Amino acid sequence: MRKYLCVIEIKPECRDEYIGIHNNPWREMLEAIRDAGYTNEALFYYKDQSIIYLECPDDTTHEECDARLRATDICKKWDVTVCPWFAAEPVMCEKIFDLNQQLEGELRAD
Repeated sequence: MRKYLCVIEIKPECRDEYIGIHNNPWREMLEAIRDAGYTNEALFYYKDQSIIYLECPDDTTHEECDARLRATDICKKWDVTVCPWFAAEPVMCEKIFDLNQQLEGELRAD
């Protein structure tokens, strides 16, 4: 499994809306995320930062899953709703530690 982490700065005045839509997400969006190839996604919120953890199968990259997701009508509608709440562009984080991979003797960038 490939693991990714993305951080998005959220405008402070949009915090409640952003958290609210993720507490009650659209069913069609959940299905689109799964159908795009993601095997897991979890969001955490800390000091106006949305921290997004993503998993993809070993034979698929985040970029491939993201391209499939972004091509859907429901994701386009979601982005029109949610993206105005962003204070900055999303940033993909560099993985520097993975317990299981390093116990096996190799850190993979995923």
